[in-house]
Amino acid sequence: YKALRDMMVSHHTTFTTYGGSSAVDCKNFYRYTDCVSNDTAKVSLLYMGTSVSSTWDSGATYNQEHMWPKSKCLSTNEIGDIMHLRAANPVENSTRGNKAYGLGSGCYDPGVSVRGDCARTVLYNYVRWGNTGNMWGSAGVMESLSVLLQWMEEDPVDTWEMGHNDAVQS
Repeated sequence: YKALRDMMVSHHTTFTTYGGSSAVDCKNFYRYTDCVSNDTAKVSLLYMGTSVSSTWDSGATYNQEHMWPKSKCLSTNEIGDIMHLRAANPVENSTRGNKAYGLGSGCYDPGVSVRGDCARTVLYNYVRWGNTGNMWGSAGVMESLSVLLQWMEEDPVDTWEMGHNDAVQS
């Protein structure tokens, strides 16, 4: 954990922001990170898989989903990390709220097609930001380690997720 976290920290040199007018604000990048088939005019919405215009309209068509809920983040840099921010349907984003991902009562199940994506993103955030206190249980970000591992096995990395990660890295 420590070696992986140290490597991630030392290689993370460009920071995106959340909720501002800066050129590095996340809302300026969804057309690349969440685009549909390299078409930057459309973004794919997390959880629902539908596509909408990538033009930012202050959150009316899509808004910004913190896969690691903002209320459970440790720092401003963590809040603005594009790796765990995704374009999402505003109603679905509100339905999820800050519930833990999981299958149990009070948890949010994002659907089979993106469970692995969610689990891997949560694991990334856990390691990169050292946010270990908010990880497990229905009051955390992920219901349990067994659910996280199950979801990663059931929904392996696909080409869309690899493209998303490459775009984030760029």
